[in-house]
Amino acid sequence: MTALSQIAEAAPEESVAPLLRVAALVDLERGPNAGGHVQCWEKLAAALVRLGPLVDLSVHFSGREPATETLGPHVRFVSHRPAFSTARLPFLSHIPDDTDLAPYHRRLAASLADVDVIHTTDAYFAFARTALGLSRRRGIPLVNSIHTDTPGYSRIFCAQTMERVFGPGLGGVINRRLGVPDRIAAGMYRRLARHQAGCAFVLVSRDDEEARARQVLPASRVLKLRRGIDRHVFSPTRRDRAWLHDSFGIPADRFVVLAVGRVDRGKNILTLADAVRVLVDRGLPIVLVCAGRGADQAAVRSRLGDAAVLPGQLHRDVVARLYAAADLFAMPSETEVFANAVLEAMASELPVLVAERSGMGRVLRDGRTGLIVRGPGPAPWAEAIAGLAADRDRTRAMATAARRASELLIPSWEQVLTQDLLPVWHAAARQGSCSANVS
Repeated sequence: MTALSQIAEAAPEESVAPLLRVAALVDLERGPNAGGHVQCWEKLAAALVRLGPLVDLSVHFSGREPATETLGPHVRFVSHRPAFSTARLPFLSHIPDDTDLAPYHRRLAASLADVDVIHTTDAYFAFARTALGLSRRRGIPLVNSIHTDTPGYSRIFCAQTMERVFGPGLGGVINRRLGVPDRIAAGMYRRLARHQAGCAFVLVSRDDEEARARQVLPASRVLKLRRGIDRHVFSPTRRDRAWLHDSFGIPADRFVVLAVGRVDRGKNILTLADAVRVLVDRGLPIVLVCAGRGADQAAVRSRLGDAAVLPGQLHRDVVARLYAAADLFAMPSETEVFANAVLEAMASELPVLVAERSGMGRVLRDGRTGLIVRGPGPAPWAEAIAGLAADRDRTRAMATAARRASELLIPSWEQVLTQDLLPVWHAAARQGSCSANVS
């Protein structure tokens, strides 16, 4: 019997237990440009509304103004104005998501006074730091889940910040010789360990995250958190190449490579653009579609010209149609924890290319539902794309296998909620706080 099934068996019956009050903390702003971290909790909240009153859930976000949005009788979104947002620091304007750097958030703390369990979704910023302090003082149990490789992103954007502030020359010296980005990342990992040591349970996605958490917690308290899929939204039934031409001007004979997410250095998008440039120079009829916004949109356009389509941020239904109409999905990011876009592509019957270092290869059958691209730089990406573009029968077989794997292996958001989260929250409430003894 697995640790999760033991927890599930011990969970109290809804009919004999009061409704558990859970606060999930997401130190990011909701909105149309929000990434997968925010979207994950929006989808989990919507799943709870559909399922009914299994717990009382408040999902706390950062926001420009304090607000409460009621989704159902026991589900709500609560927004808090940041105490000290990174938006106030001009030299960090290139960072895609603003977070709260304050050591304590007084208004958030007041709103958590009556909860039974606090679920933090990072370990670094104001919301998580406030939660850890409350857990220590008041004995409120903590659960933590990892949604973003924050140390990895910190390494990337620290290097970029040094170059912006000091110029490419001196900034490069600081990055290479002093190793400032690596030191920043190491400090983030230490902070993560301190936070997780104070948690009743930690939920991870990648094997390296699991190994790291097991250094501070018993193995039975480190579990996996899956991600779900909305199959009625992401489906091959939406495939329409005529719509693709009419909406984006893409000729019917083009092999369409789709990327979904931020168009910036953190997502390694220029590696993919350079790979497509290699293939265009060979005369292959390929176009790269980047659905999303980011600092590298102009650089992608400069590299590819008419071989790039950059529509910016799109509504979810439009993105779903893009998935269904494309030929191949590519995610060159090396810092993904769990990319919803990969699951969406597979459900839409697209073969998927992922970077080996991202860890997203764990959701693929390499060579069957997609390819794990190994090696640095654009060359291996160019070869992987060229091979599939030249062998349409293989590409179609991979597409069919990807959809089938999605149907068999990827859960719904309701299943993620009831099987991965609810048992852990109930077990944490019974166990009580582990933070009181953490110095």
